[in-house]
Amino acid sequence: MIRISIGIFILFSVFASQFTLADGIKMPWFFSDNMVLQRQKPIHFWGTAAPKSTFTIDFNGEKKKVKAEPGGNWKVTFSAREAGGPYEINVVSDSSFSFKNVMIGDVWLCSGQSNMEWPVSKVFNASYELKNADLPQIRSFTVAREISTNPQSNTTKAFWQVSTPENAAAFSAVAYFFAKEIYRTQHIPIGIIHSSWGGTFIEPWIGLQSMNEHPDFKELADKFNAKYKGNNALEMSQQAYATGSQKWMENLWKSDSGFVEKWYSPAYQPKNWKKLIAPDYWENHGLQDFDGVVWLRKEVNVPASMADKPLLLNLETLKDYDITYFNGTEIARGTWQPGRRIYTIPKESVKQGKNLISIRLENLSGLGGFTSRDATQLWLKELSESENPLIIPLSGEWLFKSSLAINAYPAKPADPSENRKNPSVIYNAMIAPFADLGLKGFLWYQGEANASDAAKYKKSLPLLISDWRKQFNQGELPFIIAQLAGYGALTPNPVESNWAELREAQMATLAVPQTGLAVTIDVGNPYDVHPIYKQQVGQRMAAEARRICYGENGLQTSPLYESMQIEGNKIRLKFKYATNGLKPKEGALKGFAIAGEDKKFVWAKTKIEGNEVIVWQDGIDNPKTVRYAWSGSPVESNGANLYNQTGYPASPFRTDKP
Repeated sequence: MIRISIGIFILFSVFASQFTLADGIKMPWFFSDNMVLQRQKPIHFWGTAAPKSTFTIDFNGEKKKVKAEPGGNWKVTFSAREAGGPYEINVVSDSSFSFKNVMIGDVWLCSGQSNMEWPVSKVFNASYELKNADLPQIRSFTVAREISTNPQSNTTKAFWQVSTPENAAAFSAVAYFFAKEIYRTQHIPIGIIHSSWGGTFIEPWIGLQSMNEHPDFKELADKFNAKYKGNNALEMSQQAYATGSQKWMENLWKSDSGFVEKWYSPAYQPKNWKKLIAPDYWENHGLQDFDGVVWLRKEVNVPASMADKPLLLNLETLKDYDITYFNGTEIARGTWQPGRRIYTIPKESVKQGKNLISIRLENLSGLGGFTSRDATQLWLKELSESENPLIIPLSGEWLFKSSLAINAYPAKPADPSENRKNPSVIYNAMIAPFADLGLKGFLWYQGEANASDAAKYKKSLPLLISDWRKQFNQGELPFIIAQLAGYGALTPNPVESNWAELREAQMATLAVPQTGLAVTIDVGNPYDVHPIYKQQVGQRMAAEARRICYGENGLQTSPLYESMQIEGNKIRLKFKYATNGLKPKEGALKGFAIAGEDKKFVWAKTKIEGNEVIVWQDGIDNPKTVRYAWSGSPVESNGANLYNQTGYPASPFRTDKP
C-alpha cells in the first residue's frame, strides 16, 4: 500500500518504507540514534528481513536472537528498564549496525492541528528560549504529514533529534515546553513524538474500526469503506498530485524570472525596482491589484558584535507564502497561515557589514505584502540571553519587483486536499505506526476545525481517546487536552459562542478516566488563531500530567465548575482544584453572566468565598443559570479573570447545559 507524504508549499515525497540496516534487515524510521524508549515497560523492536533469516540484537548486554517469519516480518521484546542512558543497541548479522545515544525515559505522543505544530522559533521570546534549548535529555521525533487507506507500520523518513538551539527551533513548541517542564520536575529523559497536521478535523485521527462500532460514526465509516475499501483510489489521487505538483513546481520556477535571474543573490544588481515602506501592502506603493510572485530585498548593516553569530529574523506576518533568503542562502519557507514569520539565521550566513535579506512572496488573492500593524516588530536581532539584545530595525524602505502574475502560472494539477478529511486516513499513516511502541501518554491540541459542531465533538473526542488506548494496548494511558485558547471577535455583551461550546465539550471529556485539561483562555489572541504564548500551554499540560501520572495528586491545576445552588436571588457556584481558595487575577472579579427563566443573560455581580463564587444581579429575583467566560475571546471581551491561588485560570462553563 502506497503511503503519501504531503507538504504545503512544495510537495515532496520520500517513499522509502523502512531503514535498511545491514544484510536486508529493515526497521521503522523511528528506531534511530538519539531515540528515547519508554521506561518501566517491555521494549519492542520490529521490522523485516530476508525470510527465515536470523540475527542478534544486543541491547546494552541483553542479547536476543531474532528469526524472521517466512514472510519476512520479525519482532523481538526486551525486558523493561528504568530511566537511564545513554545506551547502544547493536544489530548483528554477517555485518552489524548500531543505534547510539539511546535513552530510557518517558515518551509522549503529541498530536493535533496547527497549534500543536507551531514551532519554538515562532513563540514569544523565541530568541531567549532557543538560547537555552541545549537540553540533551529532551529529544523529538517529528512525523511527516501523511494519509493512508489502511493502518501502516512505519512513517516516512525521519530521525530523532536532540534538543539544541538549532534543532529545537523546529520542535513543536507545546510539546517542547511540556517536555522541558516534565524534565525539570522528574529529572528523566523525555521523548516527544510530534504527529500533527494544521487545519485537520478530528475524524481522520480516529481508527476506522472504532468509528464503525460507534452508532454516531458508523455511517461515516460505511461511506468510506464503500468508496475506498479494497482499492487504492485515495493513494493514487495523492500520488498523481504529488508527481504532478513536482513537475508543476519545476515549470513554475522556470517561469519565475526571479528564480531564473537569482534575484535573491547579493550578486544581482536590481534595476527599475520600486520602493515599499514596510510594513505595508504593495498595492499602496504602485503595484495595483497584483496576485502572483513579488520579490523584496533589503540590505542591512551588521556590526562586528553580531557577525558570525546566529540571529533571529522577525518578518511578522506576510501574505501568503514566502521563501526567505539571507545573503543568497535560503533559510526558511513560510506556509499559508497568519502566524508570524520568525526565522533563525545560522551563524555561517552572517557577516560584518552589508547583509542582504531577500523574500520571494507569493500572494494568491487580495492585498499582498507585509501585513503587520506594528513597525517595531520587524527586526533582526542577536540570539542572546541579554534583556537588551542588539536589534536592527527592518521597517522602512524595501525594494520590490513582481516576477510572475498568477494568471501566467503553468496549469496546476487538481488538489485532492479533501482526501485528508476522510475518516481514519491520518490515524492510519501518522498514529498507527507507533502502536507497538511503549508510551507514557498522549497530548492533544485540536478542536479549532471542529468548533462548528461541539455536540458531535463531545462524542468524537472520547471515541478518539478510547480508540488510541485500545490500539496501543497499554491500559488507560494518560490523555492531556489543551483547551482552545482565546480567539475571535470581541463581544462586550453576553453571547452564544461556538468556541465556548467546543471548550465545554473538551471539559466534558474529563469524565473519561486518566484525562486532564489545560485551560488556555488567557494566553490567546482575538486576531490570531495561533497565539504565541506556547510556554504556558506546555507548562499547564505538564501540570496535568504531573497530577495524573507523576504522583502529584494534590496539585491544584485550573479550577473546574463542580456544582451550583440557588440561594434566594443568588447562585452559589462550587469549584474543584481550588482547595486554597479562588481569586480574581487582578481588580474586580469579571466574566460572569446570570439569567432568569427568560435566559436573557446580563453581567453579574460576584463575591468569592473560599472555593465558591456567589453570583447575582439586581432585578433578577429568581436566577436560574450562570455562564462564565462564555465567548470566543472572554478575557479580552469581558475581562474573565477567575483563578485559583496557584495561579491557574478557571475553565469556561455554563450551568444551563443542553
